Amino acid sequence: MNKGLSNKKILITSGPTSVAIDQMRVITNRSTGEMGRRLANRCATLGSRVTILEGAVTTTLPLAKGIRVLKFFFFDELAELLSIQLKKRPDIVIHAAAIADFKPARILKGKIASTDQIILELVPTRKLINGIKKLAPETFLVGFKFEPSIKIAVRKAQSLIAKAGCNLVVANSQNLDKYQACLVHHDGKTTSPVRTKNEIVQVLMEEIL
Repeated sequence: MNKGLSNKKILITSGPTSVAIDQMRVITNRSTGEMGRRLANRCATLGSRVTILEGAVTTTLPLAKGIRVLKFFFFDELAELLSIQLKKRPDIVIHAAAIADFKPARILKGKIASTDQIILELVPTRKLINGIKKLAPETFLVGFKFEPSIKIAVRKAQSLIAKAGCNLVVANSQNLDKYQACLVHHDGKTTSPVRTKNEIVQVLMEEIL
């Protein structure tokens, strides 16, 4: 066991977030939650005290024993859980959840009839990652930025560092079946790309240590 992460409090967000259209229907995304579980399991093997805030994941990857799991479904539920857990001052926050970027301007009442035609006005959700350092300024913050192109992901990761105060950002992409990821440091340095989720988890742990 590496003493560098032994007994550290690590908070991980993982999986998809949803926003309501009406009382039955939602807008969501296709995140499986696999990356979050891989990160949680790796941190647990290093002796950390891991809490994972987890959406409605579809991955079958099991979680290791001892990991505390707090479930959410909606964006607002994650926002509330995150705020509560940040007040406990985690040593490290790994914000890997796929956050809903937009929500309907208003939630329609009841259940919309399937024969109705509707036009949805979408407005941006607030950027949860931008508030993490404000609530827990001493935490080591790892963000994630996904784009279809790794070059665009790296560029946007650099912007995320400036806006949210991240210590590290995982820039990752997937084009067809080809996964690619690298780490972007707060000073702009970028690690060499890797091709699997297991590899980026390993690289991330080494950088944190």
